[in-house]
Amino acid sequence: MHLDVDPRPYRPDDAAAVTGLLNRAYRELHDSGLNFTAATQDVDTTRGRIAEGACWVVEHEGSVSATMTMSVPPPQDIRLLSDHARSPRTGWLCQVAVGSELRGRSVSQVLFETAMSWAVDEGVETIGLDTAAPATHLRTLYARWGFDEVDAVQFPGKNYASIVMTRGIFATERPQRVSE
Repeated sequence: MHLDVDPRPYRPDDAAAVTGLLNRAYRELHDSGLNFTAATQDVDTTRGRIAEGACWVVEHEGSVSATMTMSVPPPQDIRLLSDHARSPRTGWLCQVAVGSELRGRSVSQVLFETAMSWAVDEGVETIGLDTAAPATHLRTLYARWGFDEVDAVQFPGKNYASIVMTRGIFATERPQRVSE
């Protein structure tokens, strides 16, 4: 089922709500043994990560229920590990989260379309992301969005390898909705 949502830009007073959402949304991965930063990060970490790019949120029933950040250039930690993140005109999807109340309703797709449109306007030509290799459901979702697996990296302090995925975008391209 598709839910009609309208992502809006992040506001500084969203920091606590976005942190709570990230902690909840990544808890399942954390409970499965993957030490994702988002599962336990504090508000200052959230603010720092969002400051690296553009962030959007979706509100549902008065609460922040989904978020996505795109960093241009990609965050320093991934640039140190992957040539793909050092390529010019590259944006990086970070801290994608949809609360359980909105999962399966194409909300992440709407956020991705918003981020892609912003990226086109900013002159970005390639979008990258990284996710835990064991998180096959996320890798499958990103593949449906047109991302290809191009690299494997190991972040310091993480108990899993990460897969780097990229896809090109073009100034004439407008996102096509793909069901989740």
